[in-house]
Amino acid sequence: MHKKEFYQIARPIITHEAYLEMRNIPHHHGTVFDHCLGTAYVSYKIAKKLKLDHVAITRGCLLHDFYLYKFKKTSGLSLLKDAFCHTKNHPKIALQNALQHFELNAKERNIITGHMFPMGLPKTREAFVVSFVDKGLAIAEYFGRLRFFVRSKYRPAHVPA
Repeated sequence: MHKKEFYQIARPIITHEAYLEMRNIPHHHGTVFDHCLGTAYVSYKIAKKLKLDHVAITRGCLLHDFYLYKFKKTSGLSLLKDAFCHTKNHPKIALQNALQHFELNAKERNIITGHMFPMGLPKTREAFVVSFVDKGLAIAEYFGRLRFFVRSKYRPAHVPA
């Protein structure tokens, strides 16, 4: 039942033409699309258990990395500077992109801008959940443990890879 409800909430976003571009952007040894979908599903399940706003958490989380560019890896001090700038700026860019294509409530906006705590400030319980789930899955994705799991478990069968 959870997967069906999750997909009903997620469908208008994950089938949107601009959002589908994220399938081509590498992220944590996978794609931004896969990362956002996995993070959103785990956050959705937590929201349901804690009786939080599961609709806002799903929508905001799907859009938390909607920045639509490939992070260019450099080396040495440039890498640190570039990574810091990306970490600091991508939530603002994701919000701008999201607002061009979707209507968002205040909770969803804060999930997007607050997910990079301590760089951004989560002001709601939903934003804190997304921030922690995002970090946990990112660590797992870096180690390659969830790449196949996220792709197979969270992606609805009829959504193209």
